[in-house]
Formats: sequence, C-alpha cells, structure tokens
Amino acid sequence: MDTTVKPTTTVPTSIKPRREGPKRSEASRQAILAAARDELVDSGWRGFSPDRLSRRAKASKQTIYRWWPSVASIAVEAAISKIDDPISAPGKPLDVQLSELLQPIARFARAGDGAHLLRSALLAAADDPHAGEVFRHWFNSRYRKALKTVLAEASTRGHIKRDYDIDSASEILFGPTWHRLVVMRGPLPEVIPLRSAQSLLAALRP
Repeated sequence: MDTTVKPTTTVPTSIKPRREGPKRSEASRQAILAAARDELVDSGWRGFSPDRLSRRAKASKQTIYRWWPSVASIAVEAAISKIDDPISAPGKPLDVQLSELLQPIARFARAGDGAHLLRSALLAAADDPHAGEVFRHWFNSRYRKALKTVLAEASTRGHIKRDYDIDSASEILFGPTWHRLVVMRGPLPEVIPLRSAQSLLAALRP
C-alpha cells in the first residue's frame, strides 16, 4: 500500500473571492425597473406587456420573475421607487406640516411622466394582490406612519380632537390626489396638498 503523503493544495487566506454577483443582479433589477417605467409611459398599465418589458430590459422572463411575484408588482415598484419620502416640518403651522407630507407625491405627479406612472401604479395595485401589498407597505411605512406622528403630536397639544381615526384622516389627506389622478385623469394643481391639509384640519377640529 502506498503510504506516501501527498501534498495538499491550499488557498492563501489573504485572497478573497470576488463578489460581483449581487452587483450584477442589482444592476439588472434597476434596468428592469427603468424598462418598466418606459413601458408604462408608452402603453399604460392596461397595455403593459411582459414580452416588451423583457426586450426593453434585455432580461429573460425567468430573471424578471425571480425578483417580483407578478408583473403588476413590477409596475408598482417602478413608480413608487422614484417618489421621495415625506419630510417632517416641525414648528410650522399644522396645515403646512400636513401639506408637506403630501408634497413628494404631488411633485412626482406634476413632473414629466409622473402622473402617468403613479396612475398606472394605482391601477396595478387595485388589480393584483401582490402589487396591492407592495403599494400598501410603501404607503403605510412612509406616509401613513408620518401622518400618524404629526397627528399624535397635534392631538397631545390640543390642536385636534383626540378620538380621530387615522385611516379616515389618511383618506381625507391623500384621497383627492388619488381621485384626481385615476378618476379625473387630469393634472394635479399645486394647491391640492394645502387644500387637502385644510380639509383634514376642518374634520379634526376639537
């Protein structure tokens, strides 16, 4: 029996494997979102084509569905990923604080193809449960949460009634924007955020 000890090959510990995979995947993901925005602008949500999306993004459908559970969820993320988070405005009048919460959405809707993209996202969220979950998580974790914080402080200071309903308040503040985009399909006037905030304050007076 051969008892010769054979040398083993070791990899120097100073050499670390290259980690290019995640970078390439994220680049592909962003390319798909950009292609989805182009497809939504050209065709709208009702005419959205997964085949055209695949060609635009130069990505296979297998790659696309690895990232998203449905085409509608892609449409939603493509739009909302371009909307800034709300910024609080402590120290300002309450109606201004509330209107500032709506401003990122309003600015997005007034710029370029923003209204078209946001309208498509709302329709996709209504059509598909996965897309609806994506939209609600985004809205609740950013906008509803910020609204709740502002109203809680205002209630503590006695500026609004204590027994308000956060869901009703959210509908009053953001509802006119959704209505304008989806139902009226018209431009979003610059006065909408402040008017919506004033309507909410009128409903919440103690």
